Amino acid sequence: MIGQLFVNPQILSFDTIPWLLLPLCASVAVIYKTIRVRSLRQLPAQAGILILFMLGGLFALGAGLWATHEYWP
Repeated sequence: MIGQLFVNPQILSFDTIPWLLLPLCASVAVIYKTIRVRSLRQLPAQAGILILFMLGGLFALGAGLWATHEYWP
């Protein structure tokens, strides 16, 4: 009954939505680094570094948007 998920969507609290960024960043990093890395032995380390960069960039972007919204005249 996969169709029921779209008829009755799952309600998530505001506190759980940011945790969805972890699997999103992980999947994008693994797919991107699978294409770009020279040896698959380097994949876990390179994907981990990319996940940290993506989460850091998203955090910086969020902080900048929050500061602009809060302190812009």
